[in-house]
Amino acid sequence: MTPRVFIQKTLFVLVCSLTLTAGAFASNGPNDAFTINEKMLKSFKQTFPDAEQVKWLEQADRYTVNFKESGILTKIDYDKDGNFISSLRYYTEKNLPINILCRLQKKYADKKVFGVTEMTSDAMVEYYIKLEDDQNWITVKSNADGNMQVVEKYKKAL
Repeated sequence: MTPRVFIQKTLFVLVCSLTLTAGAFASNGPNDAFTINEKMLKSFKQTFPDAEQVKWLEQADRYTVNFKESGILTKIDYDKDGNFISSLRYYTEKNLPINILCRLQKKYADKKVFGVTEMTSDAMVEYYIKLEDDQNWITVKSNADGNMQVVEKYKKAL
């Protein structure tokens, strides 16, 4: 791995980590200014039994929880009644659904996957896949059916 690739991958992981730990000052200890609904906490713990580094943040209209499970950084927003609003997950290509991974490998065989951002809401799931080659950074957006389109393309600095 070249020093440039190492630095780029390190920066990507750092940005993802900072995004997910933005609410690190919030926790669900007994002295918090807010209390997470017990029903929501129980549901969260049942759904994500292996969640680590769990941090809750209360906002005006929602709760946000940031955590890591099986190496996947995750951010979930719930409304004040504990209903799912949306989620972001950051991971590598090995966690992509097989249909998307196969199409990606066929269509972009000459590119390497740098990272994946999965955006989910009640209405849809979208995957933003960051690809690279020696000269370019490319972001491909895919829906759950594997329909793909390039949404960003940048030349790498020399």
